[in-house]
Amino acid sequence: MHLPRCLAICVFLLMCAAGSEAANGQAWGVVKGRFVFGGDAPKAVPLDIERDADVCGKHGLVDESLVVNAENLGIRYVAIWLDSKEPVPVHPELATFSAEPPVLDNRNCRFEPHMLAVRTGQPLLLMNSDPVAHNAAVYVRRTTPFSEVIPQNKPLEKKFSKAETLPTRVDCSIHPWMKAWLIISEHPYVAITDADGNFELQNVPAGDWKFRLWHERPGFLQAVSRNGTPSPVTKGTWTLKISGAETLDLGELEVAQDQFAAKKR
Repeated sequence: MHLPRCLAICVFLLMCAAGSEAANGQAWGVVKGRFVFGGDAPKAVPLDIERDADVCGKHGLVDESLVVNAENLGIRYVAIWLDSKEPVPVHPELATFSAEPPVLDNRNCRFEPHMLAVRTGQPLLLMNSDPVAHNAAVYVRRTTPFSEVIPQNKPLEKKFSKAETLPTRVDCSIHPWMKAWLIISEHPYVAITDADGNFELQNVPAGDWKFRLWHERPGFLQAVSRNGTPSPVTKGTWTLKISGAETLDLGELEVAQDQFAAKKR
């Protein structure tokens, strides 16, 4: 094929793709914010290491069910996801899975990461990077739960055919302090806050959507203050209007300290 003709075909295909997107009228937006702790940052609580203490006891392991940044009060491991009973439009850039599948590793006698988003049909790699045995007990509800020993230095691949309405707990039955959470969704619009409490969802379809706010300790967040003003969060659900014209910056989202008082695992 001659180069000019090839270029013309490429331009035509791009114009068709753009025209198709314009025809369906779909626009895409961004949602971001930062969850902060409403109180003094709690100190990390050391864990009691009774099994394989010669290996696991040297890592200074702490309880990760509530992790608050002492410098800026950011809350880590808050999950926010779009919740819909109807199919959710997915941006073309997010329609296919990433070339790098999500990995849940057993490293230094803890799960890394502590919370992870996985899409239905997407391979999840369970790994064991430690010199001791680990297993993964995954308590899914809509498909068959499983508990399997993870071979050392050889990934165990799993896929989930159905989304879960709640985050899924993962345990290591050999080391009872080890816990993690999977957010299993049919779409890519799931975010987990980082060490500063930040989250960002990109290429979200425009419209009015319900989002769910969840943390390991209280479960669904019952009240959130946005930039000092109470937000309309009800039973962990917040309806947000997404516009393709600009980023929806929710600012600082403060969660009162008393919501974390009762430890729910």
